[in-house]
Amino acid sequence: MNLLTGSGRINAECVYRIRRRMDRMPLPPRYFMWAGCMFPRFAGNHTLAFLLILGFLLGLGPNPLPLAAAQAPNVLTLEESLEIAKQHNLSIQTSEQNLKAAEAQVRAARAGLLPRITVNGNYTYFKDLQTSVIQADGGFNFPAPPGEEMQTPPPPSADNESDLIELEFGAHHNLQGTLNLTQPLFAWGRYYYSYQAAKLGYEATQKELNAAYAQLRLDVSEAFYRVLVAQEFVRVSQQSVALVEKQLGIAQASLAAGVATDFDVLRAKVQLANAESLLIRAENGVRTAKNAYKTLLNMPLAEEISVEGSFEIPEIQIPLEELITQAYEKRPEISRAQLNEQVGHKQLDVAKTRKLPDVSFFSNYQISENERLTQMNRIWSLGLQINIPIFDGFATGAAIQQSESVLKQFQLGTEQVKSAVEFEVRNAYLTLLESKTLIAVQRETVTQAQESVRIATLQFENGMITTVALTDTQLALAQAEVNRLQAHHDYAVGIARLEKAIGASIRE
Repeated sequence: MNLLTGSGRINAECVYRIRRRMDRMPLPPRYFMWAGCMFPRFAGNHTLAFLLILGFLLGLGPNPLPLAAAQAPNVLTLEESLEIAKQHNLSIQTSEQNLKAAEAQVRAARAGLLPRITVNGNYTYFKDLQTSVIQADGGFNFPAPPGEEMQTPPPPSADNESDLIELEFGAHHNLQGTLNLTQPLFAWGRYYYSYQAAKLGYEATQKELNAAYAQLRLDVSEAFYRVLVAQEFVRVSQQSVALVEKQLGIAQASLAAGVATDFDVLRAKVQLANAESLLIRAENGVRTAKNAYKTLLNMPLAEEISVEGSFEIPEIQIPLEELITQAYEKRPEISRAQLNEQVGHKQLDVAKTRKLPDVSFFSNYQISENERLTQMNRIWSLGLQINIPIFDGFATGAAIQQSESVLKQFQLGTEQVKSAVEFEVRNAYLTLLESKTLIAVQRETVTQAQESVRIATLQFENGMITTVALTDTQLALAQAEVNRLQAHHDYAVGIARLEKAIGASIRE
C-alpha cells in the first residue's frame, strides 16, 4: 500500500491507482482511504490531506508527478500544406477518379478497331429420341429414273413384324462448340473517330485535373495566409494588452503620488478590458481559421497544427496584356474547352457515318460430338458481311442534329471561358496593385504610429497629457498594425489569385 508521507510527496504507483476501486480492508486508525489510495489523517484533520491531493491532481503539489507532455503542434509551411492537400483532398481524389474513368473510355473505344473473338459452347441431353418405322423388304425409296414412275412399296404385313425396322434419329448426349471472329473492315472512319474522341476526352479530363490542382493551390494559399494573419493579429493584440497594462501601472503610480485622478485609473482599466476582449477574439479567430485550414487539407480537426511563413513576397512587374496572353496559352480551363470542341467535331463525324454502309469480315469454326458419331464433326466457314442502312426511323438524322447542337454549345463555352479568364486576370491584377499601394502607405503609417505612442507615453509619465490622449495614440497604432497586416495578407493572396488566373507561377 502506497502512502502520502509527511513530507507531502506522493509515490507514483499510488497515482496510477487513483480512480480504481480497491478491495475494502480494515485500515489503521491513523489512515483514511480516498480515490483508491490510503493517506494519513494528520492528527484527525482531513483538510490538509485533501488540499495536498487536490494540488497534486492539478499539478500544484510540492513535487508533482510529471504529466504526459502535450503533443507539439505540427508546423506546416505552404509547400508542405500543398503536398498534403494533393494527397488527401477529397475534390482532388474525385478528379483523379474521373481521369481513370476517361482512360477506361479510351480503351473501350480502341476495342472497336480490334477483332472480336467469342467462344460458345453447349451440352444437350435428350432423354427420348425421335424414332421412325420403315419396311425392311421394301428398302428405301429412291427417286425413279427419268421417264419411269416411282414404285410404291407394298404396305407392311401386320402378321410379320420382322418386316418393320425402327430407327432413332439423333443422340442422347450432344456437345457443340463454336469459335467466332469478327473484324470491321470499312465503316467510313466510325470506329476511328470514336477512338479519337475518347482520346481527346481523356486529354480534356487531364486539363480538368490540372484546373482542380490550380484551384486547390489557391484555396490552400488563402487558408494558409488566413491562419498566418490570424496568428499575427494575436501578436498585435498581445502588444496592445501589454501597452495598456503599462498605462494602467503608470496611472496607478500617478494616483498614489497624487498627480492623477481616479478617472485615469478607471479609463486604463476599461481600455485593458477591451484590449483583453480583442485578444480573446483574435485567439478564437486563429482556432476558426485553423479548423477551416485542416478541413481543406482533410486533416483531423483535433490535431494541433501551426503554420510557418512570411508575407514578404517580391513585387511583380509584368504588364497586364502579357498576363492575359499567358492566361490564354496556359490556363487549363481554356485548353479543356478547346479539347471539348474537338470532341464535338469527332462525335458529329461519327453520327454522320451511321447512314452509310459498312463492311466486316467474319469467320466461324464449329465442332460437334455425340455418341453416334464415329469422329468429331468440324465445320469452318468465313465470309464478308455488308450492312446497308435503309430506314432507321429518322434516328440518324436526329443524332446528327444533336451532335451539331452539342458542338455549338462547346464552341460557345470556349468563348465564355476565355471571357471569364480575361476578367479574372484583370480583376486579380487590379486587386494586386491596390494591395501593393496599401503596403507602402501602411508601412509609413505604422512607423509614425509607433513614434506617436513612444512620445505620448513619455508625456503621460510626466503628466503632460491625459489618459484619453494616450489611449488614442495606442488605438491608432493597433489599427495601423492591423491595416498593415491586412495589406500584406491581401498582397500574398493576390499573388496566388493572379497565378491561378494565368495558370502559371510568376514568382520564379
